[in-house]
Amino acid sequence: GNVAYRFSAGTRGVKRSSCRPVPTAVIAKVGGHRQCGALVPNPYFGPDLDAWDVAEDVVPFAARSSKALWRGNISSRPCDKDAGNRARLEACALSVERPDLFDAYCPHVNGCAPRDPDQCDAAGERLVAKTYGGDVFPHASTTESMRRAFRAPATIARGYVEPRKFASSKYLLHLPGAFTGSYSRNLNGLWRRGAVVLLWAAAYTEFYFPALEEGRTHLVVDACSAPSVIERLNADPRRAEALAAAARAVHDSLLCADCLARYFASVVNHFRRHFALGPVLDHDRRKLADCDQLDLLEVRGARPWRDPYGRALPNGHLDLRNV
Repeated sequence: GNVAYRFSAGTRGVKRSSCRPVPTAVIAKVGGHRQCGALVPNPYFGPDLDAWDVAEDVVPFAARSSKALWRGNISSRPCDKDAGNRARLEACALSVERPDLFDAYCPHVNGCAPRDPDQCDAAGERLVAKTYGGDVFPHASTTESMRRAFRAPATIARGYVEPRKFASSKYLLHLPGAFTGSYSRNLNGLWRRGAVVLLWAAAYTEFYFPALEEGRTHLVVDACSAPSVIERLNADPRRAEALAAAARAVHDSLLCADCLARYFASVVNHFRRHFALGPVLDHDRRKLADCDQLDLLEVRGARPWRDPYGRALPNGHLDLRNV
């Protein structure tokens, strides 16, 4: 049957002031599940879904590097959008302090421009939580190693690593996104690499997070806990391998190509039932929007919406009072 819904591709989800009693799909919630909208997969899986589930050459776990690997850019954003960059700076600073445990760097110095870590306090994260709802992103204290990395960004730039080579590390570190401190598409491909997934402590959530179990499918770390976590894993290879196998199972059961399609279809069907869209869209007005043939349909509002980033639909795009 036909379905109409509002879709937000924004990294933070929908603001509290923008919540409406209409079908709303979001790809992430910066403050967790208390934000409005139904979570759906982000559009960055793949890009070739036919090859998404193809088994890759896997390096034996015991032969892999025992360092936590991460690569990504760091930029300078306003304080209410800089939480992800701050977390990335914390992780890179750990690599300078403990190069025996961490391989977390920018791929090149041109993509490594952190904000002065002393410029922002926790007020930015509190503002985000107030605006969007949900929990506050953890704000860690500034360390001297973060200050040194800020002053000399070349010390935290170490070269690009191809995605397939992530399978050469036992531990894959995932850090919040640089744009707003919410999700990062990098996580999409980590679960399938046969490694332990280490999620940096944050408040955001994605559609499959309720199925995760900290301590079984992954571990949560921050700048204080990460060194000891990796040391314990190195001392207990059986537990590390079990975590790596569980991470692969996350991909196979939740993030495979068919898994993504089934989940998205399930959300759309729930929209149709919960909002009783059949009587509205399947009869006389069907002539205006018949989706049975999967034709691409563009719906334009009366007022143009000039968002240069195209992150979401306008608040009044779907108004059931006019149906």
